[in-house]
Amino acid sequence: MLRAAWIVFRNEFRLLARDRAALFMLALAPLVIITVAGLSLGNIYGVQPGSEPYSIVVVDYDHGWLAHALVDALRRDHSVSVVPVANLIEARAIVAGRPRAPLSILIPAGTTGAFEADRNVQLTLYIDPVKRLEAGAIELNLDRLCREVTARAHDLARKRIAKQSSHLRDQLAQASNQMKGAAAQLSQIRRQFEGARAAVRSEMSAQISQAIEQIRIATAAQIDRPLAQTMTALESELAARHDALIAVSRYLSQLQARQRDFQTWLAQLKSAAGSHASQIPPPPQWPAQPSQAVLAELSKPLDFPAPRVDVASSIALPHIAISLPSMPQLLDFGAMPDPGALVWPTASALPGTIGWDEHSITGGDASVNTFDQYVPGFGITFLLVDMLWGVGVGLIDERDWGTLARLRVSGAPASGMMLGKLMSRFLIGLAQMILLFGAGWVLFGISLGHNSWALVFPAAAISFAAAAFSLVIACVANTRDAVLPIGAMAALAMSAIGGCWWPLDFEPYWMRAVALAMPTTWTMGAFNNLMIRGLDPSSAAWSTGVTFAIGAVFLALGILSSSRIYDHAI
Repeated sequence: MLRAAWIVFRNEFRLLARDRAALFMLALAPLVIITVAGLSLGNIYGVQPGSEPYSIVVVDYDHGWLAHALVDALRRDHSVSVVPVANLIEARAIVAGRPRAPLSILIPAGTTGAFEADRNVQLTLYIDPVKRLEAGAIELNLDRLCREVTARAHDLARKRIAKQSSHLRDQLAQASNQMKGAAAQLSQIRRQFEGARAAVRSEMSAQISQAIEQIRIATAAQIDRPLAQTMTALESELAARHDALIAVSRYLSQLQARQRDFQTWLAQLKSAAGSHASQIPPPPQWPAQPSQAVLAELSKPLDFPAPRVDVASSIALPHIAISLPSMPQLLDFGAMPDPGALVWPTASALPGTIGWDEHSITGGDASVNTFDQYVPGFGITFLLVDMLWGVGVGLIDERDWGTLARLRVSGAPASGMMLGKLMSRFLIGLAQMILLFGAGWVLFGISLGHNSWALVFPAAAISFAAAAFSLVIACVANTRDAVLPIGAMAALAMSAIGGCWWPLDFEPYWMRAVALAMPTTWTMGAFNNLMIRGLDPSSAAWSTGVTFAIGAVFLALGILSSSRIYDHAI
């Protein structure tokens, strides 16, 4: 049993050594794919194998120190190249036309002022959605730079505030000492003023009392003199009426006596009336009435001059003179600091933070569905592999089965046979791409763009180019066992280099130059313009035309080389 196992073991290695296709698939094909993937994805892991830096387009509307700090920080990063432009229109043109320009940074006006005023500022990032991965890697760097600039600004602000606070403390201490001295002096001045006020009040009260007494004596003297004159005149007037009053009083006394006599007489008259009327005595005589002169003198009104007192002109007001005490001298403490002017510089707030908002450079959605890249990319990859089976392996099998020989004997031209076979496989490949896009839309929600019908044209172009490429592989490989290794390696390399698996910008410059000769590159560009960027169908016209042209070159090479298959078929 061991001998049999040893024999089988050696035989397997002997067969492997004779199988060139198997050796090719074991060694060269993986090495090619690994090289392509390593060179393409090196940028993701921080390795740049000979590729130029990414271009970051900067539109600076602020022109402040914060904008200059951000631009300088970006320039110090050797993985990027800063391209300053004047406006957003120029930025859109550069991002859209330059392969390794994934985004544009717009710094709005007033960013520095808002940042210094403790407000969060927002930069505006205009991203090419097709270059989402490259933009993401740059955004990581940008986030780090923004945090570094913010931390640096905060550190400088804290140092400035600490310095201002120290200076403020010194000034406040000086102001406190000045205010303490001023307070002590003001207390002393207040005591002096209180003593002076008491002395002035006492002296003023004494002088006012003395002045009032003088005015009272002078006023009394001024009033008594005319009053005495008035009393003398009144006594003279009353003396003239005194005799008249005595005469009237005498008359009234006599009149009263005569009234008693009259009553007596009346009584006697009553008793003697009648038969003794002749015996009635005569009535009493009324006293003589005072003369008219006396009565006129009595009724004459009193007429004497009223006393006149002119105090204002006759009395001189006394002069009040109060000697004020000497005022205390204020000490010179210098200019007192303004507390508001001291606190204001220190009260400035710390700067804000820096962030950004994302927008699509094409005006659509900046977020990207990963299946928008993978559905067309892997669809193209499997289209190439399927074309190898349908065209390349199919032609070799038909040659080995004798089908081509019978067609050759029947007189069918080689070009017609090849065109017929390619046409059928072209339609099958187009149907396959349409089916994949439909399934991607239903299952993964991929974007079909604003004009989904336009996707048919790049799909038709890559189906034609893939069929023609499979014809070239069949003519070059010449055997069934060689078609799959050579064709699969070529198809996978073409897909990888052409941007089907990852963004084309990840690749080094020389690889991107090689990719321009591959139909996958132009087809993916057309799909990206229509699906991810959401552009008009005209944006895919040039790429679709180039893909058809490359397919036509493949077709011409295949038809010229098809004689090898026919020669082996005879």
